[in-house]
Amino acid sequence: MKLQQLELLVAVVQHGSIRAAARQLHLSQAAITKAMRLLEEEAGVALLERRSRGIDLTDAGRRLVARARIITRQVALARDDLRQTAGGDAGSLRVGITPYVTRAVLGEAFTWFRQRYRNVQLELVDGLVHRVLPRIRDGSLDMAVTIGDTEARLGDEFEVEHIQCMGQCVAVRRGHPVLEAPSAAALVQFEWVATQPMGGDGPSQLSAMFADAGVAPPERVIVCEALQAMVLLRCSDSVAIMLRGSLALPEMQDMVAIDQTTLRPPDVALIRVTRSDVPMTRAGEYFAHCLEQTIRSARLV
Repeated sequence: MKLQQLELLVAVVQHGSIRAAARQLHLSQAAITKAMRLLEEEAGVALLERRSRGIDLTDAGRRLVARARIITRQVALARDDLRQTAGGDAGSLRVGITPYVTRAVLGEAFTWFRQRYRNVQLELVDGLVHRVLPRIRDGSLDMAVTIGDTEARLGDEFEVEHIQCMGQCVAVRRGHPVLEAPSAAALVQFEWVATQPMGGDGPSQLSAMFADAGVAPPERVIVCEALQAMVLLRCSDSVAIMLRGSLALPEMQDMVAIDQTTLRPPDVALIRVTRSDVPMTRAGEYFAHCLEQTIRSARLV
C-alpha cells in the first residue's frame, strides 16, 4: 500500500469520480484507474463501486478512506513543517474559527499572518465546537479557535489551550415586547434560537439556565447557524443566549442584553483545539499566535 495510492483514493472520493480527480490532478483517467485497481488487489477487497455518474465506497472503502485522510494530511503537514522550519513560505493550513472571533479580529490577525507567510494556503471554516471536533479528529482541520465550557475537557485526543473566559447574556432585538416586563417566565413564552444542538449527554445550556431560575425550559427552539440566528433575532421576537462582547459589533447594534431577570447564562471559554498526538506546523503556530494576540489586544469579553 503506497502513499500515492492513498492520496489518489482520497482525491477520487473528494471529487466524486475518477474523471474529476484526473482533471484536478492533471493525470490520465487510465493512470488513476490502474492505481485504484492495484490498491484493491493489495487490499484483497473491493473499495470502490463504479456508477454511471461517479463512484460509491464499499464498507471497506469507507474504513480505508477514513484512515487515508489522516495519513495523507499528516504527511502533507510534515512536508510543510520541514520546509517552514528551513525558512520556506509554502504549505496549507485548515482552521476553524468561531463566528464571533471571525467578525471581531480575523481581519487584523490575517493581515499580521500574511506579513510573514504570504504563500501558505488558508482554508477557514466556521468553528462551532460540535462541528470542528470531528474534523480535527479525522484530520480535515488542523486547528480550531472555538467556544467551549470553562472546564474545556475534551479528552486525551485533543490538546486544549485556554485563551480567556467570556461572558454570555440573554439578548433580543431593540423594541422586543418582553423588554416592557422582562422575566424568566415571560421569556420562556417566546421562540429561542440556538447555534448548536440542544441534545447531548446532560441538560442543555438552555435547559440548565431555566432550571436554575426555577422555570421549565422553552418548548420552541430553532437550531441554526450563526448567520441565520443573527437574522432571526433582528427580524422576529426570537430570543438567544449570546456572547456579551458580540453586542459591541457594528452588525449587532440593534440587539440588547436582558439582565433584569433570574436567567444567568454561564461563562464560556475561548479555546484553541488541536490534535494531541502531533505538533502544529510553524505556520500553524504562527497563525494561532496572531489570532490569540489580536484577541487579547482587542480585549474580547
